[in-house]
Amino acid sequence: MPKKYSLLILFSFLFFTNFAPAQRIWQKNSYAISLENNILKLSKGEINIAEILSFEFNFIKPESIVVEDIQADGVSLKLIFAESDGFNDEFPKEILLTVSQFNNTFRFFAFHKTFNHVTIKLKDDREHYFGLIEKLYPGNSKNPDLQGNVIDVEVYAQGNQDYAENYASAYSAFYISSKGYGSFFDTFAKGRYHLGINGTTQIYHQTDSLDWYIFYGPTGEKIHREYFNVIGKPKYIPMWACGPIFWRDQNDGGKDEILSDIQKFTDLKIPLTGCFVDRPYSNGNHEWSKMNFNEKFSEPEKWINIINEKYGLQFMTWVGPMTFADTVFPGLLTGYFSYIDLTNPAALHEFENRLKNNQYSAGVKGHKMDRSDEHFPFTDKWYEPITESESRNKYVYLYSKVIGGFLQKYHDKDQFNFARAAYHRTQPYLSALWGGDSRNNWHGMAGNMANAVRCGFMGFPMWGSDTGGYLGEGKIDEELFIRWLQWSAWCGMFEIKIDGAGGQGEDRAPWNYSRQLQDIFKNAAELRMNMLSYIYSCVNTSSSNGVLMKPLTYLYPDDANTYKIWDEYIFGNSFLVAPVFSKEKKREVYLPSGTWYDFYNLNNKYQGPVRITYDVGLKNIPVFIKENSIYVSGNIYQGNSKNWMNLEKENEEVTIHLFPGQNGEEAAFTYIDYFDNDAGKEMKLIAQEDKLLFTSAKLKSSSKIEIKSDNKPKLLFLSKRPVEFEFNEQNKVVIIEASKETRIELVLQY
Repeated sequence: MPKKYSLLILFSFLFFTNFAPAQRIWQKNSYAISLENNILKLSKGEINIAEILSFEFNFIKPESIVVEDIQADGVSLKLIFAESDGFNDEFPKEILLTVSQFNNTFRFFAFHKTFNHVTIKLKDDREHYFGLIEKLYPGNSKNPDLQGNVIDVEVYAQGNQDYAENYASAYSAFYISSKGYGSFFDTFAKGRYHLGINGTTQIYHQTDSLDWYIFYGPTGEKIHREYFNVIGKPKYIPMWACGPIFWRDQNDGGKDEILSDIQKFTDLKIPLTGCFVDRPYSNGNHEWSKMNFNEKFSEPEKWINIINEKYGLQFMTWVGPMTFADTVFPGLLTGYFSYIDLTNPAALHEFENRLKNNQYSAGVKGHKMDRSDEHFPFTDKWYEPITESESRNKYVYLYSKVIGGFLQKYHDKDQFNFARAAYHRTQPYLSALWGGDSRNNWHGMAGNMANAVRCGFMGFPMWGSDTGGYLGEGKIDEELFIRWLQWSAWCGMFEIKIDGAGGQGEDRAPWNYSRQLQDIFKNAAELRMNMLSYIYSCVNTSSSNGVLMKPLTYLYPDDANTYKIWDEYIFGNSFLVAPVFSKEKKREVYLPSGTWYDFYNLNNKYQGPVRITYDVGLKNIPVFIKENSIYVSGNIYQGNSKNWMNLEKENEEVTIHLFPGQNGEEAAFTYIDYFDNDAGKEMKLIAQEDKLLFTSAKLKSSSKIEIKSDNKPKLLFLSKRPVEFEFNEQNKVVIIEASKETRIELVLQY
């Protein structure tokens, strides 16, 4: 054989030996698991999802990994150790790691009684990481991208005075990677994450078991769909909780002040759907421990009934999981706050009875859940044993589960609870988050926006802020208040604070400001009321369609321009919202790929990806509608507006807004029909070269359909019959009426 051919064969052998693909040990449909040199590789078709460099237990790395068994839904792997951890003679020589695959999910599970620490190391493919923590960490940074940082995953409110937003306390052992997967370590044990440092990402939890999931999307709503299949569907949100809700930090005037505030809002014709009272309102220590209504709030069943019947509002109260050293309560943990042991049957019985007898029986429909994250005695012994590592995180979870259970028992679905502290698995029991005690200035508002984006990545579907801020006394700058109101109208929860912290200083209720602010306040609340059907549908389909306030990367993981964006988000799937965080009259907005219409002027159209400079007068903030989307609007819920609208019943007409995509594109929307026992009604929009198709299940309400169309259609068919239609030349919108209880089959021909 000639020498040159011998060298060629040798080179080929070396090349293919060194670069041969990993051995595929399992495959189902398009998903596969491969093993090479103790490295596990997960893939979908040609897509490399993740490479797992090692699983370490008590910081000991297995010497080898071998296939033990292959099943239809995964594999069993034997992890063999050459050394012990040096502390425990029972440390195993080998353990079984099961890897199962279902839907778009991989699950890894292993356990041994000697384990105290579990570490996973993954290859970092220059990824970007989002989630884990609501706080603006590190260094008060608003950038949601945590690449290159070390993150502690443990609910801890103290020691964070260097952060702008005090007590922004949502955490989760869940993150989303720009590669299109989500990572979830299912444990309450505290953890530490090293994200994209020196080519490696490291997940650590102080726990005795590995129970870890990889969800492939690649977009956020698809990742969260898999996530919610594991932790449970997010909690149902009633219609009234989607509207404007007001409160004071301190109601010195008691029930009379609450009723007076509602009447003043009604006089200004500012619509509301709910309100709540913050502490103090009870007897006992810290004016709370008895969990009743004190003399200022006497006969609660009477004035709460007035709130319900005369004004059409629902009423909520502040609650805390402690008695502030009032020891006339069973099952208390140690410390000044006297936290309630939420695993103690006697404590739970007393907690439930006090809320049932003092509050639910009077008509209280929900709670602001506060202070589970302060001064918590994490070394105390619980009725049901808990490790120190798990105590803080699990207590926050139990708080949501317990209060959510009480409300469910006495009010079924017609109830709402929101908290500032949360951990994963609270979503089935906690309606919403609020973003902690933000400062009442521009920095506080901007920081809260960054908090919201981080919570979106973590999979908390509904989020809101204390509109106007919390920390700081008295009235705030009028322009700041205007911008906060305009932003909050496009948040998950729209709650408005109308006094200073602790009730100090001059009120910032709208009647203490100019007519300009009052008008903008009214406009923001009216916009919210008109969008209730859309918001209601989005939050009650979040298990399949993702969180309401979606970070841009959530839907555009391949667009590197989105990774650092904290001041914009997608609202549902139809809107891009860009709040204003300064007195500047111009605002730069990034629009991702696709076509975007100006919400306030449909003739303004932009082609993304593009950065634009948008003029921002005081009237509105930048909002854009995404091409190839559907949304529904309509004033279908009254609240206090029934006092000036004089409607005998709720308006049952909705408007269906259609923004067709390009040829071949499809859009879908699940409408939750408030008038039909919350039945989900599927809507579908299909764009073709010379025609447009739209279908919808029967609605209990009549509807007006508005279709964005550059050209007037030649023909329009409704249920296969040609019908008359209106074409608005100015806005380029086709308008047609559809009766209720009729399946909509619409065809536009051009």
